[in-house]
Amino acid sequence: MTIGLRQLAAFRAVAVTGSFTRACQSLFITQSTVSQHIHGLEAEMEVKLFERNRRNVALTPAGDTLLRYCRQIFQLLDEAEGAVRRVENPYSGRLSFGCASSTLLYQLPPLLIEYARRFPKVELKIVGGTIAEVIRQMDADALDIALVVLPLQMTHVRKIHLWDESFVLVLPSGHRLARQRKLTIEQLRDDRFILHIRGQNTRKLVDRYLFRHHVAPRVPIEIADTETIKVMVAHGMGVSLLPTSAFKQGSKPEGLRIFPIPKGELKRSLAVIYPKSRPLRSPGLAIVDLLQQHLRQLWPGVARKQDPNGHGQ
Repeated sequence: MTIGLRQLAAFRAVAVTGSFTRACQSLFITQSTVSQHIHGLEAEMEVKLFERNRRNVALTPAGDTLLRYCRQIFQLLDEAEGAVRRVENPYSGRLSFGCASSTLLYQLPPLLIEYARRFPKVELKIVGGTIAEVIRQMDADALDIALVVLPLQMTHVRKIHLWDESFVLVLPSGHRLARQRKLTIEQLRDDRFILHIRGQNTRKLVDRYLFRHHVAPRVPIEIADTETIKVMVAHGMGVSLLPTSAFKQGSKPEGLRIFPIPKGELKRSLAVIYPKSRPLRSPGLAIVDLLQQHLRQLWPGVARKQDPNGHGQ
């Protein structure tokens, strides 16, 4: 019997994501290649691994059995490669890092440049996407660590809380209220809002804040990308509520006027997550330390929370 690792990787990705399309996205290969790997694996083992319909795929009993062994195989391979590399240098090997926030993605380049300078033997892979996409990739063992917005209901990951971030009201500079010294959300009750898409944790937090203040906003535009929201607001298409990390500290955003919202009223918690089955090794711990240093520079006075073991929740 000849079973290839690429076949097993394709099988694992389809099994975890429940979709051939999402599997090819997580593996960065074509859907036809994924299908070929699965068909080859089924032919080699003379079993049916998936039940297929128009909407999704589900594991057969044989597929479920193979998935359990598949996880063990890849975990052992990863441990073996890491152990061999660490004989010479503990800061070596591969580290796949996911970021589930478009707001934070453009805050990361200086940190990633510094990481590459300090640890040139680590092959760093960066993956961006929605929280759902990042979780799917972590479940498929395609990610070692990810930066996410809490809350997150996942029992099979550990969380290291990094910091709590406040929000700001964002208006076009030509808005009727832009020259006021202070602004409340109630004053924008009749405005059009441009917000993040529904389902994102950031959007859920904003919706709860608006509900508490009895503001039922008109939201004709919902966008996943924070930079696009800022451009649309600057062009007078509406107002928004965005995390403070959307703006460089000390700079004046062109075409925009921002008003701080007290952190006690609206904030979001950001954390690093990683699988419980794979404890963080030196490369992962190093990027967490750099994140904490970077965030303390951006927002002085912000301290992280730790669990009793000092690693996170």
